[in-house]
Amino acid sequence: ASSKVDHPDGQGLNPELWASLAKNISYVQGDFLDDSTYAALEQKINASGTGNAVFYLATAPRFFSEVIQRLGASGLLKETPEAFRRVVIEKPFGSDLESAQALNACYLGKETVQNILVSRFSNGLFEAFWNNHYIDHVQITAAETVGVETRGSFYEHTGALRDMLPNHLFQLLAMVAMEPPAAFGADAVRGEKAKVIGAIRPWSKEDALKNSVRGQYTAGELGGKPVTGYREENNVAPDSTTETYVALKVMIDNWRWVGVPFYLRTGKRMSARDTEIAICFKPAPYAQFRDTEVERIKPNYLRIQIQPNEGMWFDLQAK
Repeated sequence: ASSKVDHPDGQGLNPELWASLAKNISYVQGDFLDDSTYAALEQKINASGTGNAVFYLATAPRFFSEVIQRLGASGLLKETPEAFRRVVIEKPFGSDLESAQALNACYLGKETVQNILVSRFSNGLFEAFWNNHYIDHVQITAAETVGVETRGSFYEHTGALRDMLPNHLFQLLAMVAMEPPAAFGADAVRGEKAKVIGAIRPWSKEDALKNSVRGQYTAGELGGKPVTGYREENNVAPDSTTETYVALKVMIDNWRWVGVPFYLRTGKRMSARDTEIAICFKPAPYAQFRDTEVERIKPNYLRIQIQPNEGMWFDLQAK
């Protein structure tokens, strides 16, 4: 039998790499609400020899607070100069504002300074025109070609907005719009991000409807192959109204960004997998081009692609 396994990217399984990884995998079974579970975890971590630990909570959201508090009470979150501890929780971060605020009150993770911050703040030429005098609008897109597939039961209660907006897209928005932090420590960066999020204009229900759209993918073709619609996926209601696509307009009412719309969109079963930020600059004056079809003169764009190919492009006009 072949030692390779089909992979969507065309890469096979490396048996030697898997064997090296598999020998370090173990399993501890226990109840989230039982203190003995955390004692067993501590023994397993100590036996690993490094002492480093990342606790990834791929649990039902109702257990987040309970597990985090018990990890803290058992001493498992205590760091030493030789060993770090991190807690990461699976999305969604709450189901509404009240539950998100409750989670935030008991869990604050350290932010990682992303490459986008380095790209922005290490290039001095950007800062001079990084404001509403020169920028017309900003588009932030997170498109996926995959469907819901085996995650129907999770997605039915979450949807595209809760799944992607408050975490992924708002993080990207904050990194584009934040003021330069005094230092690149976690607290300073998080503080500047919070100021941006706090300056977002709160829409009324009527304005929210005017400035947002939701959609749901139906059956069709992707890459020449037929794919099912969302309502035909496993564990999805046949009359489901859960959105798999969402787009919205966000306004940031502070000195730097007032009047500049930020367009956020994300969806599944899109034509291409792409996460990128497109910053559109205001056009040059048209007076000197009066004998030219001005609609052919495109605005300057700065495009920052996060995935699949990380990079930065700047579109310039030339004859």
